Amino acid sequence: NAEYMGMCLMQNGIFCTEPYRVPTAGKISHCLFDKTGTLTTDQLVPVGVVLNDEENKSSKDKKEKSLVPVHDAKDEAALVLAACHSLVFVEGVGLVGDPIELAGLQGVEWKYNSNTQTAHPGDWEHIEKAITTLNAEIEKLTDNDNIKDAKEKLSKLEKSLSQSQARAKQCPVKNITIVHRYHFSSQLQRMSVICKVQSNKSFRSGKLCLVKGSPEAIRLLLSKGAEPSWFQNTYQVMAEQGMRVLALAYKWSEDSQSREQVESDLQFAGFIAFSCHIRSDSGFVIQALQESNHKISMVTGDAPLTALHVAEKVNICHPGGQNPKRTLMLVNSKLEEDKFEWVIAKGEPLAARKLFSPESIDSLKDKYDLMVTEVVLESAASVYGDKLWDKVDNIAVFARMSPQGKARVIRAIQKNKENHILMCGDGGNDVGALKQANVGIALLSGYGNANTGELETQNDANQSAAKKAEDVLNQQQDLIKKKSTDAYRLQKELAAKKQKELMAKQQEWLMEEIEARRQRGEDVGVVGHFAAMKNVAMRMRNEMQKENQLLARTHGNVFTSADDKDALNAALSGTGLQIVRPGDASVAAPFTTRVPSVKSVVDLIRQGRCTLLSALQQQQIMILECVIQAYTMSALSLEGTRSSERQVMATTWLMIIATLAFSYSTPITKMHPVPPLRSLFHPAIWVSIVGQAVIHLFCMVYAVRMATESMGPELLKEVALFHKKAKAGEAVEEVIDPDDPLASMWSLWSVPFMPNLLNTVVFLVETSQVMAVLLVNYKGRPWMKGVLENQPLALSLFICITGLVIFGVVIFPRTECPYPFGPISR
Repeated sequence: NAEYMGMCLMQNGIFCTEPYRVPTAGKISHCLFDKTGTLTTDQLVPVGVVLNDEENKSSKDKKEKSLVPVHDAKDEAALVLAACHSLVFVEGVGLVGDPIELAGLQGVEWKYNSNTQTAHPGDWEHIEKAITTLNAEIEKLTDNDNIKDAKEKLSKLEKSLSQSQARAKQCPVKNITIVHRYHFSSQLQRMSVICKVQSNKSFRSGKLCLVKGSPEAIRLLLSKGAEPSWFQNTYQVMAEQGMRVLALAYKWSEDSQSREQVESDLQFAGFIAFSCHIRSDSGFVIQALQESNHKISMVTGDAPLTALHVAEKVNICHPGGQNPKRTLMLVNSKLEEDKFEWVIAKGEPLAARKLFSPESIDSLKDKYDLMVTEVVLESAASVYGDKLWDKVDNIAVFARMSPQGKARVIRAIQKNKENHILMCGDGGNDVGALKQANVGIALLSGYGNANTGELETQNDANQSAAKKAEDVLNQQQDLIKKKSTDAYRLQKELAAKKQKELMAKQQEWLMEEIEARRQRGEDVGVVGHFAAMKNVAMRMRNEMQKENQLLARTHGNVFTSADDKDALNAALSGTGLQIVRPGDASVAAPFTTRVPSVKSVVDLIRQGRCTLLSALQQQQIMILECVIQAYTMSALSLEGTRSSERQVMATTWLMIIATLAFSYSTPITKMHPVPPLRSLFHPAIWVSIVGQAVIHLFCMVYAVRMATESMGPELLKEVALFHKKAKAGEAVEEVIDPDDPLASMWSLWSVPFMPNLLNTVVFLVETSQVMAVLLVNYKGRPWMKGVLENQPLALSLFICITGLVIFGVVIFPRTECPYPFGPISR
């Protein structure tokens, strides 16, 4: 059953490597989400840089400084973005690595050669390629309006190319080469490199140490007096706007070798801020999970204020609405050592403080959303121990969490055996949490900014707002399926049209190929013609592959809007489809979704509940059937009779059909707030099983007693003697109906059997009880479709019940049925 449900999940774009975890998904009580790449996209867009230039250095004002475009980064700030990274070149793919490092390198417009580990200013090859591609497209266009639009795009590209080349010429640095690299550490929250700089006379050359990391970590490494007055305010304003902020630092040194030496006495170069779009349906998914009584938390390595901004956007925290809540953040007390305080996270000065104790979490969780960082959480846990860890499931946002810290939080929540955790993430820093959780689901990377537009619905905004979140998701899913169908049909039509065009050119290509072979002095006879035909076929195949790739890029992504600028740029530059590839997270997680959306969490929980209940009801049915069959066999054996082969076959086929029909149980499109029962050993299940067993046994005992009294001792003795002789192998004369051809054929290989009233009554009562067990123990709504909605099950039960009525009431115009049943009319 779990394997079948795994196949159902694949229809929703979810791949499962551990099918036994599907029922566990039906027990989920807590859902934890990573931020970047999960609730938001994994494509980081550089918003700008704040430079610590001469003007800002001399400023004594604490007011935040404004951002400037990343390509205007100068001096050491540009060098940090160009060389302080761990990017590598992969053949056929290009530079790969941390998305934030790729975005920084592209934003500063430097080119990096991973073979020589050297970067130099100026990266405009993609623009030149886009210009070449667009020029070729303009030559093919015939419509004046399309030509005008294409020329406007060409003009913009040419202007962008000239500006990029001018900025590269103005840069005083010729190149920078990485000598040694200290990779990023999640515990240290930074990385560093030692580089050699070659420049002209206007800029210093030599060995340069470059460091980048979280502002909190870099701030502690700056030399005395290097921190500008506006450092904290500028960082806080950008973080509150949801930007991901990195601090850039450097120092010139000829003898720095160890990491401690490189990352000390630094000079501040500036900030760089990135933003990533929130997926359009993330808020609705979170709201749907909350409506179905799941506890939701965010665990991320990002800064607290950045994480809080996204948490508010996706409804994990609730600053507005009917029950608005402020967010409290746990910090170290400035007054007493080993003491902690709750403070308002943003919007008010940190003077509004509440003394922390583990017991305070219970009283604050209903009035506030709670947020902690890993450093403070570990410090508080060292003081309060398990009293704090027992309460962590009431915290909404975990910020600045390391991979080990994420797994530690999940283990703490799992201490309560009733808690089952689902973790959703996408990166290598989520691997530990995905493996520790009861259910882990990974998102693939490489979708860019897909699924970030307005959520499409068939109703207006007011109607959508009045609906439940899950209803909006279902409506969106229907629209996506319709768009997918339309896109597939359009791709198929365009591909067929292109194929006709290419086939019309086949003869022309063949003549060109033969002429080319003749000019090269090659054979143009029969063998030459076959070789030319092969080359033409290969050419046609390549042309169709290019066309299919173009169609997939243009129409294949139903999550991308028609005016997606990133898709347009990719098409113009000829870079082709974005590569969607599995990463460390998909290797560690038992579930991986190929859909750029966290809605797969909802689909997984729905399917998990259905699978869990299917297994539970089958176990109940098996127990009750065993009880009924055990007594049936005992009752018949005590009277010296048995069931016929055809009765056994009928019962077996009945059970097979019903069991197969159970496999068609499907979840409904609504998660109920009340979770289904999780275990066969739940008191409600056992009371139900015992009660049903008592009722069925009472009915069977009463039916057997009525049948034996009706038959009388003499007939019972006759039946017992007949079966005794048959069992001993003695010759007995079996009663065979001459008008029943099936009975005559069956008698050739069946054991002799004497129909009797007891046997018939037991068979009919047993079969009716099996039907009752199936109907009573089928769970149905509100977690899975009901009996009437499960058409295979409903049809099989209807046929079986109809057959029981026919044989039980004896509608036939004879006193004895054509099957080996005893005459009920007696």
